Amino acid sequence: MAVTQEQVRDALKRVKGPDLEGNIVELGLISDILIREGKVYFSITVEPERAEELEPLRQAAAKVVSDLDGVDGVTAVLTAENAPGTTKAPSGSSMANGSSGGSAPEHPRVQEARAASARQQGGGAAPSLNPGQSQGAGAQGIPGVKHLIAVASGKGGVGKSTTTVNLALGMQANGLKVGILDADVFGPSQPRLLGIAGRPTAGPNGKLQPMNGYGLKAMSMGFLVEEGTPIIWRGPMVTSALNQMLREVNWGELDVILIDMPPGTGDVQLSIAQQVPLSGAVIVSTPQDLALIDARKAMFHRVDVPVLGFIENMSYFICPHCGERSDIFGHGGAEAEADKLGLPFLGGIPLHMDIRATSDRGQPIVATDPESEHAKIYSDLASKSWSEIQAAEGTLVKPTLTVGNDSASLAVAISDGPTYDLSAEMLRVMSPSAEVQGHSPSQRVTVAGKQNVKIKELRPVGSYAVRIAFDDGHDTGLFSWGYLEELGRDKDQKWAGYLAELKEKGLSRS
Repeated sequence: MAVTQEQVRDALKRVKGPDLEGNIVELGLISDILIREGKVYFSITVEPERAEELEPLRQAAAKVVSDLDGVDGVTAVLTAENAPGTTKAPSGSSMANGSSGGSAPEHPRVQEARAASARQQGGGAAPSLNPGQSQGAGAQGIPGVKHLIAVASGKGGVGKSTTTVNLALGMQANGLKVGILDADVFGPSQPRLLGIAGRPTAGPNGKLQPMNGYGLKAMSMGFLVEEGTPIIWRGPMVTSALNQMLREVNWGELDVILIDMPPGTGDVQLSIAQQVPLSGAVIVSTPQDLALIDARKAMFHRVDVPVLGFIENMSYFICPHCGERSDIFGHGGAEAEADKLGLPFLGGIPLHMDIRATSDRGQPIVATDPESEHAKIYSDLASKSWSEIQAAEGTLVKPTLTVGNDSASLAVAISDGPTYDLSAEMLRVMSPSAEVQGHSPSQRVTVAGKQNVKIKELRPVGSYAVRIAFDDGHDTGLFSWGYLEELGRDKDQKWAGYLAELKEKGLSRS
């Protein structure tokens, strides 16, 4: 039998209010009870300075509701609103005193940004929206997750979500373990872009299990409510729900989570930037809204989050019939604007029907057509974005590459480390553009018949990767330094897996 709002309200009467006076229902603290397919959503209004102190109250309320028959899941959030004209942060919180309640160290790029801001201010503290509200060390990390990167835009409709999913797949193709958090609560699009349906289940520890699409772990409000259902929540409720989707999910061990940010620069976006330990942000724009880039940069600057770079989407048009390029909105303005603002220009993405069509079908182009020119563009952008993170950590070290005399192998010498000998065949069949790492064997593109392939040419790409051309005509694989090192480190395991896939699919090396 489906649970009712009255049953939820009756259960919540068992929870004492703050200071153990009355109960949270009779005190008028419960609002916005929403029930969808066995999942219950509600908010508890508390005084803002007591939000952190009253977290056990929220947990108790969630527990009594989850114990009701017919309840499959509960999202309970604290709505803590300041009185008009006040800016006080919760008492005892990291936002109030600048100290950290968690163990996550401050990222080097954040330290660098903070120091630069302090120098610009004449030695004072970095500017922030409210006193003490810069991100800093107070943002608690996610266990098992090494980096969080925000993908942001100044307004909606610029293709930010499509860019996010293809960037994630590009990073995965380079051997990284990647997740996506869809932070656009009011317009979640990642379920459709990833072609995922269904609802997340609870793990043994009570946290949600993330959904999985093309090897990416994903969480979105679109998995929790029916598509098209309006979500009428106040800002604090949205922020609390996002924190739960990030922190109460079994993400496991990941190199990075890309956060598909809501468009704009409002309170929700600022709250995410303040409360989540971001390693950096990527800004997505179009040629028509270059003026908004400065506002987006300023928002991240105010919370000490370094901007990794700027991507121009719909940068130019490729005719689907003749393949001719047309700069409909002009050319060069985006790169010039990025240079003026001191941002790295990561590159431009064309306006093309294939990108739109694959996105609409829930078949992102990097996963389903990895050899295409557009997939190569996204993979390049992913490698550049990740290289910015590596550069910040001091781990971006160019190896020495030497092609063997017979062109059938490549020696990868890591500075102050080992030298890996990789066969041309292995590099060809495990090219980032030839298959997306992390997929199940049935989803992966398994390249066969390359036993005698040779390396034709090495083409350096910036300070972070090399493009390898093979004598069979393939030259779209972008091998980052990190991916080459991973191939060498896990060579035996990866090669055994490849041979097993060939056998399973009835393919041959020759």
